[in-house]
Amino acid sequence: MVPSSPFEALGAHAADARDLVIEVVQARHALAADAHEAAATRYTFGFGGQWRDLLEDTYEAFKDRGFQAHRLVPAGYRLPIVNGGLVFAWRVPAAADVESGFATSKTRMSGFFARRPVEMFGQSFIEGGGETRNASEQDELERMILAAGEFMPVVLVMVHSTPRSLNAIDWAVAEYTGGAVHLHCEETIWKPEFVAASAADDVESFDSGTPVVPSLELQVQDRTSDA
Repeated sequence: MVPSSPFEALGAHAADARDLVIEVVQARHALAADAHEAAATRYTFGFGGQWRDLLEDTYEAFKDRGFQAHRLVPAGYRLPIVNGGLVFAWRVPAAADVESGFATSKTRMSGFFARRPVEMFGQSFIEGGGETRNASEQDELERMILAAGEFMPVVLVMVHSTPRSLNAIDWAVAEYTGGAVHLHCEETIWKPEFVAASAADDVESFDSGTPVVPSLELQVQDRTSDA
């Protein structure tokens, strides 16, 4: 059964996974934007090519925290496995429609048919890397063994950006049915903060309001005669 939301798919790791993904995306965007500016190019092909680094960055960040990975075929890209689901970070091209444009390659499509690995314990945000299983971990392992034939859900992280700005980061549970990708519970997990209006914003323009004329008062000055 497809999870109803990314938080359901990622379980107890959802909040930490969200924060980590945001951190990874922001770091990669900054590097790609700097490279684009340094190249002084008129074209964005190079900037758009950050998608491969984004996949590797995400994989390495979760690997450093003890999470296993699944290798997509045939290209071999690695996706982290979190709570029995795959996390796929993808920069959305400007003219792309996610539902019809994401699963346009055999490699991306293979992610929707990835089987659950039987053993997925070890280090994690919560467990801390211990090998000894408690009762709840053993129950979870047995559940995983029973569910080993099921496909892993895909949490698709969608990055909307230009060389000038990182505009938004969304995520959703992605399901492939009927020849297209369908998103469940899509939500924005990061967007830039807008600068608060400054005091200058309260100044009226010249075409509205009544100008205030400063009050002038003549003052008598004492003068010393030269005679």
